[in-house]
Amino acid sequence: MKEVIVAKAVPSDAIKIGKIAWQIARTHFQQTEKEFKKPTLVSQTGYIRKSINDKDILVLKAQMDNEIVGYIVVYFNTYPVKYFQFNKRAFIGSIGVDENHQRQGVGRALLKGVEEAVKKRKISVVEIDYYTFNKAAENLYKSVGYQEKKRYLYKFV
Repeated sequence: MKEVIVAKAVPSDAIKIGKIAWQIARTHFQQTEKEFKKPTLVSQTGYIRKSINDKDILVLKAQMDNEIVGYIVVYFNTYPVKYFQFNKRAFIGSIGVDENHQRQGVGRALLKGVEEAVKKRKISVVEIDYYTFNKAAENLYKSVGYQEKKRYLYKFV
């Protein structure tokens, strides 16, 4: 298996990461058309570019043979100390692996990269959500130790 290198994304990575984000967004759109707007390469690249340039958001890229093959976007949140044991949390807002590089350890490497980054920030909780149709994501997250905490329900009216 090829080595996966995880590093902080830089602005010049936005186009390549945007292409991967577009792959992921198209899948979500196909599964949940009522919820998502039809994604475009421009919209996804813009989202990634904005995230990379935001000091309060961490975007990591995964590379194999110097090619970007995945990304992860992490938001940092603070909650009132009087209610929670851990007032600082990291929330993974988006993760994607190029369709030609899935099941090669890229997602696992990205999640490990997030854990290393949040430890440096003295954060002890990482949260992520996923759509229930995405069994591969669920299996990945559970395989690296994520546990179900609550259920999120919705209804279109």
